[in-house]
Amino acid sequence: MPSPCSCNGTTEARLRCLRHRGRTFDVLASDDPDGFAIFGRYPKGFLAHVVKSQYLGRNVTREDILHVCSGTLSESERWTVDIRAEACPWVQASGTALPFRDASFMAVMLDPPYSDEYARNLYKLENPRPSWLLKEAARVVRPGGRVGILHVAVAFAPPACRLVKVYGISTGVGFRIRALTVYEKAQSDLPGFTCAPS
Repeated sequence: MPSPCSCNGTTEARLRCLRHRGRTFDVLASDDPDGFAIFGRYPKGFLAHVVKSQYLGRNVTREDILHVCSGTLSESERWTVDIRAEACPWVQASGTALPFRDASFMAVMLDPPYSDEYARNLYKLENPRPSWLLKEAARVVRPGGRVGILHVAVAFAPPACRLVKVYGISTGVGFRIRALTVYEKAQSDLPGFTCAPS
């Protein structure tokens, strides 16, 4: 697929391009000639919008969210997990085997590679399937908590979860669209609470 920008995808042109200025295309250009790595990042202001719009729950703040496959997500995010040490995550681990207890987090956000080629070419790793990541995210999120996944595919709900909503996410005209799919974990029964028959 050709670059969606008029700069024609060369490193020199990207460095001068107004659309790409301020982005790290100069670092990624050799491994990513079409700029898909930027496609893989969150759009500017995305996390602030997710929290403000309460996609991950009413009282969820950015400090409450566990970011899995976090990549080089800003150091201002409290809980980050990535398999690559170069990404400098808070915890280096696989998203399919998180080192946390069950029901530890109010919300989980997943941003995995979108294809086998993407994972292989950019990260030199095997691509984790969304279903594997979602199953593990559902384990570590609290009952009533939400899991969001940013991906090009809308995955089936993980165990004990229901689909809440799917939102279209784009970085702008000419770029591919992704889906932010949000799931909610079922509430567990309250101990000692029973409904009286009517």
